[in-house]
Amino acid sequence: MLTHTYSGYPIVKQAKTMIAAGTLGKIRKIYVEYPQGWLSKLSEREGNKQAAWRTDPKRSGKSGAMGDIGTHAAHLAEYISGLKITKLCADLNIMVEGRALDDDGNVLLKFDNGAAGVLMASQVAAGEENALKSHLRGAWRDRMGADGAEHFACKWLDKPAEIYRAGQPISFECCKA
Repeated sequence: MLTHTYSGYPIVKQAKTMIAAGTLGKIRKIYVEYPQGWLSKLSEREGNKQAAWRTDPKRSGKSGAMGDIGTHAAHLAEYISGLKITKLCADLNIMVEGRALDDDGNVLLKFDNGAAGVLMASQVAAGEENALKSHLRGAWRDRMGADGAEHFACKWLDKPAEIYRAGQPISFECCKA
């Protein structure tokens, strides 16, 4: 079973609602990244049970980082934007010598409205934990970016940026209980 828990966060729901309402205009560009650093070493050979099964194709399947965390980044891009990925070109890498599955990857994306995108997923980004981020660029606002589930910023072309933070009083209908 695969769960996409990030889509349940109120700040993510707010970003999705604003985009669906046309706040950004037509989405032109989507960038999503999920850097982690916990597999920067060959931890699967040092007794780390999580690393051992996640990097073993006999136990986890044919995909490493892209199947493990890249799927969450792809889901977030589609969920927030309301668009579907229609084409992709992936560059999967094994950065840690001796590893059997990809631990890093970059993917060029094309969405059903013609928007272009880039997805980066890496488990060898030393120092990172669960740093899932998305940035969507539209015709009216320059950018809407969500840095995890804590906040997102809307950057206008012609007025100051707006920053929405988790924990602030919520006046958005989509986020009320």
